[in-house]
Amino acid sequence: MDSTEIKEPEHTYKCVECGLVFDSETHAEKCPRCRCRVLIHVRGEKRGAACASCSGGNCSCCGGCSH
Repeated sequence: MDSTEIKEPEHTYKCVECGLVFDSETHAEKCPRCRCRVLIHVRGEKRGAACASCSGGNCSCCGGCSH
């Protein structure tokens, strides 16, 4: 008998514009409802090391992941 594994989504985001909280298997670029590109990364692995141009806050090069 095969076991059924429930896979949780890898990332959860909240849209700053419309407030939608949504899950994504990959790093999201924009909100699926309003297409806004300003997202708060709520849960999941960060995109990687902090980029050189920001000091730990939101910036355009890291997609607003708030690392």
